[in-house]
Amino acid sequence: MWWVRAHTAQRDPAASLNLDASRPVCYILPFPSIADQAVLERLCADNGLPVPKAAGKRRPRAGRAISVALPPFKSRRAERYRELIARLIEQEGGSDSAMQIVPVSVFWGRNPGKETSLFKIMFSDNLGAGMLRRIFIVLVNGRNAMLSFGQPLDIDQLLGNRAGGELATQKLVRVLRVHFRRQRAATLGPTLSLRGRMVSAVLAQPMVQETIRAEAEQEHLPAEQVQDRAREYAEEIAADYSNAVISFAVRVLTWLFNRVYQHLEVFHVDRMRQVARDYSIIYVPAHRSHLDYLLISYVLHANGLVPPHIAAGINLNMPLLGSLLRKMGAFYIRRSFDGNRLYTAVFRSYCDVLVQRGYSIQFFPEGGRSRTGRLLPPKTGMLGMLTQTCIRNPGKPVALVPVYVGYDKVMEVASYFGELQGSSKKRKESLLGVVRALRILRMNLGRAYISFGEPLAVHDWLDRHDPNWRDLARSEQRDQRPDWLRPAVQEMAQQIMVGLNRAAVLNPVGMVTTMLLAAPQHAIPEDELFEQIEGLQELLALAPYHRDTTVLNGTGPEMLAETETVLALTRTDHEWGDIISIEGKAAVMATYCRNSVLHMVAIPGLVASYFLNRESMKRDALLAASSGLYAFLKTELFLSWNEDDARAAVADMVDAMCRQGYLRDDGDGVLWRPALSEIKLAALIGLGYVLRDTLERYCLSSVLLAETPEGRIGRDAFERRCQLLAGRLALLNGRRAPEFFDRRLFAGFLDTLKSRGMVTETGTGDEAMLEIAPELKQRADRFMAFMDVDIQQRVRRLIALPVVS
Repeated sequence: MWWVRAHTAQRDPAASLNLDASRPVCYILPFPSIADQAVLERLCADNGLPVPKAAGKRRPRAGRAISVALPPFKSRRAERYRELIARLIEQEGGSDSAMQIVPVSVFWGRNPGKETSLFKIMFSDNLGAGMLRRIFIVLVNGRNAMLSFGQPLDIDQLLGNRAGGELATQKLVRVLRVHFRRQRAATLGPTLSLRGRMVSAVLAQPMVQETIRAEAEQEHLPAEQVQDRAREYAEEIAADYSNAVISFAVRVLTWLFNRVYQHLEVFHVDRMRQVARDYSIIYVPAHRSHLDYLLISYVLHANGLVPPHIAAGINLNMPLLGSLLRKMGAFYIRRSFDGNRLYTAVFRSYCDVLVQRGYSIQFFPEGGRSRTGRLLPPKTGMLGMLTQTCIRNPGKPVALVPVYVGYDKVMEVASYFGELQGSSKKRKESLLGVVRALRILRMNLGRAYISFGEPLAVHDWLDRHDPNWRDLARSEQRDQRPDWLRPAVQEMAQQIMVGLNRAAVLNPVGMVTTMLLAAPQHAIPEDELFEQIEGLQELLALAPYHRDTTVLNGTGPEMLAETETVLALTRTDHEWGDIISIEGKAAVMATYCRNSVLHMVAIPGLVASYFLNRESMKRDALLAASSGLYAFLKTELFLSWNEDDARAAVADMVDAMCRQGYLRDDGDGVLWRPALSEIKLAALIGLGYVLRDTLERYCLSSVLLAETPEGRIGRDAFERRCQLLAGRLALLNGRRAPEFFDRRLFAGFLDTLKSRGMVTETGTGDEAMLEIAPELKQRADRFMAFMDVDIQQRVRRLIALPVVS
């Protein structure tokens, strides 16, 4: 232990295991090893767990833990270890003090090895290593040892009526061997294939060979020439994963993240250990910064899981950097396949090989980084290809895992706002851009948040859409797309985005900026800000957004102090209390933070907005009106509830707001806002203005459509005019919200109107025309009713402005 530096995969093993102190504990190791036993004893002592002793003839009892190794294969000692396990489980069934069995894996290094690698043969961790080889393994990898605790096994449930005997021993050993095999795969990953072998495996896939033959016949070329072209495509795509580079990158990133972040907050990572043991994982994270993929890989590695192979845009395949990213797991994809059948076949086959060999994969479902902080509508191309990969490989269970990535401050946010305004074009990635990015070293980015959402099992999803989908893998149409697949993939993509927002983290900066930006002129008395922050925490505790959502609680002063370390807030002294405000670039950055958590406060904000211009409202009328508006908010913010469940969610929030004093129910089904003298009224008004920017865009868009001459307009012209008018309205109102300039939000609003039958679209592309239904006028009037009189007047004047070509 003088030489060894070991750590646990779990951040808090005692809390994760939650052992019962009144019951005995037995740790099970996968292989007899003095070194593994020493590491186990040291880390148990360091983490407040019962410290084990080698079993010998002892039996565990309350307050005394032991450790036992599984019987080694083909060893004279196997029978002795089997007898130890048999003695442990005698008379355990039905006992009130049943033993807690905790499987423990010790990994010496994180290198899964490479095919034909001499290093793997000599020094990489191996359960079958003899004593001499294990000494070398400890010497080489002793500074990088990791211990992973499995969840305690319920021996009564596991053994059933078999309270002892040979069959019970065999069953327990078999279950534990499966656990250790899966844990090893989840931690180290599959054996790494040399890049050349991966390329050869891709070219040998039936899909690629069939496409090569078809292309050769069509272009009248020798098959060898087309084969060479396919090899070039495969070389362009394939990653060159290197554990040595990963280990080096972890050290660099540890230094970088410690410098620019106050802390990395990680949530729900423990569930990933079980998922990684049972499935091949496809991570589908939110994309807000170039740091996203570095953070996710870093967090997974730090928590004892294999970093994934990452689908990266071909624009990142730059000299030097491109090769480095390949060795960190990046594989490159073109932005458009342009009908190139051979490239398509090679890329799909590469995905097939990754899944067949058990590698985890990561891609960004949004396709690009969000410029506003909101999730973007998903792109379904990559998801569709990977779904077809799952269909072609029905024996490989695959799970999609949404990963929420949030920041107190995004380093690129200033350039995002310029791009949305059109004042600057998106810079093409280059080495010079990488050098410019080193300015991050001078930044204080606050905290970053990584939260793993609820996994979605692809095979279960496919079963719900077509129980016979496995037959496709055995048919001649295995590479073709069935008719039901496109809508199934689109529905899956929407569910992924909902899952991303369910895993969100409402952080102090997000909470402060949400309430500050809702205040008139972005200024608010400090005591009112504290009241609103703490009231919002209480509301979300009474009516949580989702069980996977995390709300970081604290006092108002604590949260404001933390926000002031990241954003340039202005504090104005006053005899009656300080005034907190935000303006300029800081307000733009604050808007980005607010948008990334806006969905979590959308329902209380929607309820409160009905009381901005009225003192009371019938409860049933509020629920009905909210249900009608919910479809638009769900499309834009990927809210958690289906439309059928939205009414119940709003009702729960109304009840919570009544309990907190934001509203008062008179007992006759009428809701009243607080009196003018009550401080809760200020909090209610603050909540009501949370959705102000969103509702103003809805109002502007719907009024523009409703008052279109002849009831028809070109789609492209409508979106461009909305963007122009919204940008002007934002400037007139003194708000520089990035989403006012994001054309995709207007397109999403339009699609929701289409789904509700209020707009009909004819034609495609530049020729697309919108036919407006008369019912849209009523919807526009409802949106207008949310607006203050000055906003209504400005919207009317802007709509009347002449169209400038």
